[in-house]
Amino acid sequence: MSHIQHVILILAFYGSMDVTFASKWVKRKGPLEDKVLTIPENTVGDYLIFQFISNNTNIMQYTVSGETENKIHIDSDGSLFLNDSLDWETRNVHNIQISAQDENSVTVEGPVNIKITVLDINDNKPIFNQTIYNGVVRQHSRPGRPFMRVFATDKDDPNTPNAKLNYSILTQIPELHQVNLFQIDSETGEISSTPDGTRQLDPSKHMHYVLFITVKDLEGLSVNSLSDNAKVQIEVKENLWQPPGPVSIKENSTEPHPVFITQVRWNEPGAIYELGEKERYSKFPFMINRDGNIYVTDPLDSEESERYVLVVFAKGKNNENLEQPLEILILVEDINDNPPVCVQDVTTFEVQENEKIGNQIGILQATDMDRKKENSFLKYELLDQEPDQPNARMFMIDPYSANIQISNDNFQKKIVSEYKLKVRVSDMDGEPTGFSTNCSVTIKVIDINNKIPVFDKQQYPPLNISEDAAIGTLMCKIRATDADDPGTGSWKIIYKVAEGDPTGMFIVDTDEETNEGYVKINKHLNFEKVSLYHLRIDARNPEPLVFGIDYNSNSSMYLAIGVNNVNEAPEFDSSFYHKVVLENITVGSVILRVHAIDPEGSLVRYRLEDDKFDWLTIDPNSGEITTQAYLDREVTSLYTIRVLATDTTDLVSSVYVSISLEDVNDNPPSLDVRNNPHIFCYPLQQKYHVRINATDKDLSHNGPPFQFSIQQQHLNDWEISVVDDHSADLIMKHVKFEEKHYNVTVYVEDNGKKGKSQTVTVIVCKCSQSGSCFLEVQHLRGMPSVGMTVGVILGTLLFIGAILIAVFCHLKKQKSGSEERNMKKTYY
Repeated sequence: MSHIQHVILILAFYGSMDVTFASKWVKRKGPLEDKVLTIPENTVGDYLIFQFISNNTNIMQYTVSGETENKIHIDSDGSLFLNDSLDWETRNVHNIQISAQDENSVTVEGPVNIKITVLDINDNKPIFNQTIYNGVVRQHSRPGRPFMRVFATDKDDPNTPNAKLNYSILTQIPELHQVNLFQIDSETGEISSTPDGTRQLDPSKHMHYVLFITVKDLEGLSVNSLSDNAKVQIEVKENLWQPPGPVSIKENSTEPHPVFITQVRWNEPGAIYELGEKERYSKFPFMINRDGNIYVTDPLDSEESERYVLVVFAKGKNNENLEQPLEILILVEDINDNPPVCVQDVTTFEVQENEKIGNQIGILQATDMDRKKENSFLKYELLDQEPDQPNARMFMIDPYSANIQISNDNFQKKIVSEYKLKVRVSDMDGEPTGFSTNCSVTIKVIDINNKIPVFDKQQYPPLNISEDAAIGTLMCKIRATDADDPGTGSWKIIYKVAEGDPTGMFIVDTDEETNEGYVKINKHLNFEKVSLYHLRIDARNPEPLVFGIDYNSNSSMYLAIGVNNVNEAPEFDSSFYHKVVLENITVGSVILRVHAIDPEGSLVRYRLEDDKFDWLTIDPNSGEITTQAYLDREVTSLYTIRVLATDTTDLVSSVYVSISLEDVNDNPPSLDVRNNPHIFCYPLQQKYHVRINATDKDLSHNGPPFQFSIQQQHLNDWEISVVDDHSADLIMKHVKFEEKHYNVTVYVEDNGKKGKSQTVTVIVCKCSQSGSCFLEVQHLRGMPSVGMTVGVILGTLLFIGAILIAVFCHLKKQKSGSEERNMKKTYY
């Protein structure tokens, strides 16, 4: 759509709204029935929406119910009023019901359903999701390739120009040479370098740039557009990751292999290089070493493959791609190492007795497998003709086109029925250093073609076939006969569909032995497009007819073919759907819409499959795919689901939908805690340091370099020193640390200014004589000392001894009393 068309669209949209306001008090009347009405949002009160008229004299009043929000009322005369403004952002559709009642409040008409659609007006300005953005662009980055993105939202109706946003760059600081080095996609907010930027961005000359970005609604085409602004800070870094130019290698090289051919370099040391192939080759004789040097390991053959496309990956420690892979083109230079080859062992042509001088007999086919044009440029020379009757030069051959023509027209089949020719084919335009091959040609002399093919009948019975019949299905057999000599080109018949099939749905093959024709299906039939074909099929000879003889109606036949309808599954309007969205897209946002049509016109319903994370939902009627949960690029960057479309007869078709998730800075860096806590022996002999490493799940532009800092309360004991983009050292400022645990709070921030505080634990403890660090067991509260333990044991033994003495004394007393009683008994 052109700029002028955009302007007309916006003027038309707001022009229609002005008409709506202007007609505010124009009475619209009509019967009490289901209706759809529209009202612009923020319309002031006492707005007459519609007046319902009825011929029923018993109607005394009207009632309204449903989604009125106490703003929609109806008078006894059927006038539907709006007495307060509606807000599209709050509710854009109001469904109400209206009934007509008699004097006893009994409903005599209705209720009817009224749908009131609220028209959006431009009352919300776009808002950037950040006020300051930070980005990094590499030197020599490709123009138009986004390296960052700004993003804004607008609460107005996304289906109107009110929410159609337009991004633009207000200014660039500094503006070197009065040239714009950066550009922004007006629709997506993606920022990239311009062609001038690709040429001029140089961190050695200027490393930092600031862009002021504005976003406007109404696609930025109206002076009434609402807008917001943001600041973008861009750092330019050198980029070494560039593909080398095409590499040319001569085939069948005799050098010792492997042979160095080119090299690549990543921007920083430590990258792991991997080499792959863009296409599948029969062999892939290339390798890359740890330094990025690329070698060919075996001699190449241009006839096997004249070019290779190498794909070079630079990967990090976790096997992640550090950048998009490079493609390197390898061209294999051809040398003349292949002779010409005759396509057929013996090439056979025919010539009629009445052929004239200059008539073409045929073209000799020969090939050369060499790729280079000068090596495979062929030259043809007629060496010999047998027999040489009635003339030794009955034929001639063009040296470059290989076109064989008649040079003498005195052919008599009764004298000579067949000629044999020997033709020399040389490459390199016949140069002595080239190769050559002799090809054999047989030319048969045949009678003149003075008979036309004749069909056995002109009208064949009509046929019917199902639309799902397979390609190649035989419909019927047809037959024409020719009275010329059997086996010659004058006798052979070629059938062709001449009328009734402009799209080539049918084809007729010929049996070369019998001249019988086979009518077959050539393409998939479709009842909904064409249900009946009226074919005219012509029969022709490959040899020309003699002068004065022409084909007529006897050489044509007619055939009617009807196509039967078959219940088919719904058909999607695309074989594959793909959409790119930000991973932080709002839950409930519509990502895309799939659409399928049932050939028989029945209702189509949709459902999802393979939504393994339950991120999405689909409207079964419209096919709109909506987010129902937060998406996460760190879980998967490409989310593929399957949509099933089902018709009323339960026939199902499916299509794959892929959603690419673009990274946003939603993950702060995390410290590697595998070596936490860190233990040192007391007393400290020197100022030790702790190496801390950070990682970030986001992509590189939202990841390193990381910024490390410590809180104020730790500055007397610790300082932090950055090692590289991923690491820092936590360094002791002195050796006077006590014997205890130290929890040092470290704040780590990524390149996108997202960070969090994390704890690094350092333990200072005593060490054994062997240098091992241990924690001395301390006296535990509530545990007895050794003296207390001995006292408790002695007290327990004394208590047990006292009990035993008491028991013995009691037993002895009982025994003494018993003896005294026995003595008294004896006395008496």
